[in-house]
Amino acid sequence: MTVTRPVAPGVAPASAAGGFWSPRVWSPRARLTGFAAVGALAVAACVRLYLVDPARPGHYPLCPFRWATSLDCPGCGSLRAAHQLLHGHPVAAADYNLFFVVVAPILVAGWALALARLAGWRRRLPRVPPRLLPAIPVLVIAFWVARNLPLPGCTWLAA
Repeated sequence: MTVTRPVAPGVAPASAAGGFWSPRVWSPRARLTGFAAVGALAVAACVRLYLVDPARPGHYPLCPFRWATSLDCPGCGSLRAAHQLLHGHPVAAADYNLFFVVVAPILVAGWALALARLAGWRRRLPRVPPRLLPAIPVLVIAFWVARNLPLPGCTWLAA
C-alpha cells in the first residue's frame, strides 16, 4: 500500500528516491515573489540607513565579534560604508569597509540579473567559472586577517 501526500501548487512532489527530504522545486512565480520581497526589504533597510547615521552610537547593535574580541570582522564598518555610499561618498565608504564597497555592486547586479531572468529575460551572459567559487571564502578570510594585522600597509583596512 502506497501513501501519497498532497503537494502544494508549484511544488514538485518528493520522488521515491529522495523521499521526504528531497529538495523543493519552487515555481517561477514563487521565486519571483521571493526575490521581490528581498528587494523590498533591502530598499526599506537602505531608506533607514540613509536617514539614520550608523556612525552615531545607539541606533544600531554592536558587532558581537568586535565586542568579544576587539578585532574587526569582515562586516565591521559595512553599515557606515553603506550610509556613505547612499550619500554618494565612495571614498569615505571605502575608508570604513573596502571589501563591502567592492562587493555590494556585484551583489546588487546579481540580484537584478536573477530577477530579470525570473521575469523572462533570456539573454546569455558570461558565468563565473565553478573553479573560482572556492576563492570567495578565501578572499573574505584574507580580508578579515589583513584588516586586523598591525602592519603599515594593513592598518588602513580597519574599520
